Amino acid sequence: MRNTVAIAAILLFVAAAFFVNRARHSDGHAAHLANHVSEPETCSRCREKERRLDLKTLRSTAYLESYITQIIAHGSSQHLGFKYGDMPARMADARAAPKIAAYVVTLAGRKPTHPEWVKEGRLFYISNCGGCHGEDGKGIHGTFPDLTRDPLLGIERRIRKLSVSR
Repeated sequence: MRNTVAIAAILLFVAAAFFVNRARHSDGHAAHLANHVSEPETCSRCREKERRLDLKTLRSTAYLESYITQIIAHGSSQHLGFKYGDMPARMADARAAPKIAAYVVTLAGRKPTHPEWVKEGRLFYISNCGGCHGEDGKGIHGTFPDLTRDPLLGIERRIRKLSVSR
């Protein structure tokens, strides 16, 4: 009887773990990529997705907003060569990150996909990001990335890599 209960408990645990893991990845590659946006080349699933990305996608505002949101949430270890190194994870609240991204795309002269977030995003940006990137987004004396450049340096690297591989 004890063995039957133990086996049933183990099976229940395995089934629950399977469904939880499946739910975590149900929204496709975007959720997966969020776990390691900084170095997608370390994951075969990400390498394949990178191969399928096209230049139009990489240059889109939606991709830029997603990229910024993921960097805010998960940090960056892209080794872009800035004096103070890579950005650590969780520099802003997860609910604020997409609003910050909506504001940041305006710094590069783009129209965000959610213009209604820009005003609030600007406030979050100033309080969370402005100390390093400057209120104007140009980075402080070149020690932090310029967020007004289009494309951003990390995305530019992906574009170059895609262009070379084709």
